[in-house]
Amino acid sequence: MEYSNRYRKVWQLEEDEHLKDVVVLYNAKGWKKIAQVVSQRICQERTSKQCRERWMHHIKINAPQAEWTDSEIKLLFELQLSIGSKWSRISPFFPRKSENDIKNFFYATIRRNIRRFNNGKTENEQIKGPLDKIMKISEVREILLLGKSLPKRFFKEKKLSVGSIKKIYEIHGVILAEEENNFLENYDYQNYEGYQDLENIELPNSDAYESAPYIDHAVLWE
Repeated sequence: MEYSNRYRKVWQLEEDEHLKDVVVLYNAKGWKKIAQVVSQRICQERTSKQCRERWMHHIKINAPQAEWTDSEIKLLFELQLSIGSKWSRISPFFPRKSENDIKNFFYATIRRNIRRFNNGKTENEQIKGPLDKIMKISEVREILLLGKSLPKRFFKEKKLSVGSIKKIYEIHGVILAEEENNFLENYDYQNYEGYQDLENIELPNSDAYESAPYIDHAVLWE
C-alpha cells in the first residue's frame, strides 16, 4: 500500500486509535514495526520515534486507569522476583499502564499487607526490614503479595514460621539471646489456633485489587 511520505505534525483522533491497537498488538515492543503498520493503516508515514513519543507522552499517560487482571498481577510479581524493581524493564509487559502505575500498585500491595500483618503483633513477630531483602524470604513474600479481599482476621491470626523469623533477625544482624532462641525453638506455630497454610487460602480475583497513589519507597518503613 502506498502512502504519503510527508510527515504530519498533528496527530488525528483516528491515528491515535490505530496506534493504540497496534501498540497493544505488539506489546509495545519493536517501534519500527509498529510505525510501519500504523503508517499503512493511516496512509501517512509515521516514524518509530513519532509513534513511541506519541504513545509514551500522550496516549499512555492520559489513558484511564485499567483494572488489574489476575494474569497481570501474577506476571508483575513474577517479573519483579526475576529482575527486581526495574520498572522501565517491566513496563513494556503492561502497555496500558505507566511505570508509576505499576510501581505504585506493587508497593501499595506490600505496604497494605505489612500494616495488616503487623497490627497487634509483638515487635519480634512483625515483618520489617529492607524490602529487597525480606522479599527474598519466600513465606514473607507470599504474605506481602496477598490480595486485598482477605479478611483482617487472617492477618491477625497468621504467624510466621520459626525459620522466617530467624531470617528476619539475620537481616537485621541480630544475634539471638539464649532465651529468645529457646522460645523460637519451642514455638509451635502450626498448632497456633489461627494458623492457616497459604496454600489453602483462596486468592482474590482482580476486583480485590485497586490502584494506589504514589508511594515514596524511601519512607515505606517509617
